[in-house]
Amino acid sequence: MDHGATAPAQPAVSGTVLRSFWQACILGLSLNLLSAASSAEDTPALSSGRTDAGVFSDVSIETASSATPHSVPSQVKSATRIALSETRVDPIGKPRSKPARANRQFALNAPAAQSAAPTPTRLFGLRGKPVSISPVSQRWQRAVSELEGTAQDAGRTRHGFRAYSAILDQVSPLRRGLQIPKVNYMVNRLLAYREDSFLYKKAEYWASPVETLTRRAGDCEDYAILKYALFRDLGVKDEDMRIVVLRDTAARQYHAVLSVRHNGKWLILDNRFSRVRFERDLPHYQALYSVNAAGEWSHMPNAGKPVNLAARLKSATR
Repeated sequence: MDHGATAPAQPAVSGTVLRSFWQACILGLSLNLLSAASSAEDTPALSSGRTDAGVFSDVSIETASSATPHSVPSQVKSATRIALSETRVDPIGKPRSKPARANRQFALNAPAAQSAAPTPTRLFGLRGKPVSISPVSQRWQRAVSELEGTAQDAGRTRHGFRAYSAILDQVSPLRRGLQIPKVNYMVNRLLAYREDSFLYKKAEYWASPVETLTRRAGDCEDYAILKYALFRDLGVKDEDMRIVVLRDTAARQYHAVLSVRHNGKWLILDNRFSRVRFERDLPHYQALYSVNAAGEWSHMPNAGKPVNLAARLKSATR
């Protein structure tokens, strides 16, 4: 016998006993969670299980004293995982990440939408500068008052004329690319060219659509104004139309045409031509001023020297 060996003060705990103890703890925790979940389902008042502090108030945890090893079935384990996932509580008032990302994305896209605004208009190669008044302002405002329905003496509207309504009826079913040349051709055939001195006893007069339809005649700007009214009734926006006062450098005459924007290009509707022209087809046209119901623009290189338009706007018929 070895007298140097000493006996331990207390018996050692074996590994099997420790494993049994921890398994018993886990089993007890699982059973308590399952019982809490089932009682929450049976009791409507505790279905949410949430208090003002954001925690569950009806769940108590106790430790089982003993259990046999490997006694937890797989169904209980899966049910335990479900119960734990259902009892997870997020902090109250915490912002969600998805809407925040969406708002940031919208804020990033906002400047791009603003930068997509249309560039300043160029007609016959000359950029237009917005002006508050031009040499044709007074004449144009008087003519456009009938378009806006604000004319004082408009006892009859343009829609009351059979010829006007017939053009709208024939052109309305067509797509925009066919409406533009059709309106140009029909108006050019409808009106007879007459100078203002003959019709109105004035050197220069911009007639309203009603006045032009009443006489079935007019000069270049009267053709343009009537076409403008037709396209407006067909749904073309004001920003896509301009009545252009120009200088025909080849004929050495002032002239007026209607320009309509289609597919990003300005098309020229001229009473001189039955067919619609592109700007490149008329290099001898020099834009001076352009107007529509929304504003007026100057295309003069020297804005400080307005052109004197006291002389008539002449237009040859072809």
